[in-house]
Amino acid sequence: MSFEKIRIRITDHAYERYCQRVGPISRAELIQQLRIQIQRPDRRKREYIRLGGVWWRYGIQDGTMVLHTCYGEHHMDLPAAIKWAKRFKDRIALGDAHGD
Repeated sequence: MSFEKIRIRITDHAYERYCQRVGPISRAELIQQLRIQIQRPDRRKREYIRLGGVWWRYGIQDGTMVLHTCYGEHHMDLPAAIKWAKRFKDRIALGDAHGD
């Protein structure tokens, strides 16, 4: 699937998590950055996408990419980690922009 001309919508939850886990930014500026990053995603796996080093959970609705939540900057295979955590009824500590 090509994301070249897709619209982007960020839910309030995803925007709040981005600001918490990555850093404060205006919604308009974030969408502008995402429009650039979506052209060459770092990684995509099932309903997860990594853009500019940041993992998101997304879905496509009526030709619009809807970003549901932001997991922050992680180098691990986050989709595999989430699948493992669900299977073993565990949680992943994601922290925030300050590493807390």
